[in-house]
Amino acid sequence: MVSSLSACELIELPLQVVQAAKIDWDVTIDAYLLDAARVGDRLTALVYGDLSRVSSDGMTVVTPEVRAVRQVSGFTLVRSLTGLDHYVIVSELPGAICEA
Repeated sequence: MVSSLSACELIELPLQVVQAAKIDWDVTIDAYLLDAARVGDRLTALVYGDLSRVSSDGMTVVTPEVRAVRQVSGFTLVRSLTGLDHYVIVSELPGAICEA
């Protein structure tokens, strides 16, 4: 599956996001998450490439409840519990796992 990010968008993104966007995840990626911290079953992170265009690159967001699907090259694909949204965790903050 081809990335939904344009060449212009890729130029302005952190290198890790560009690398994650090059991977064929076999699903549409709704956003890439940088410096993610787990809060229960949700993530808070800086968002890049938000497919809905609701959030601008670099904004802090909180995802719906998610579950890990698979890892590729150090990146983690997660899916919302509804199955409607897919995110790629590009990086996680060390020790940033919080329980709700």
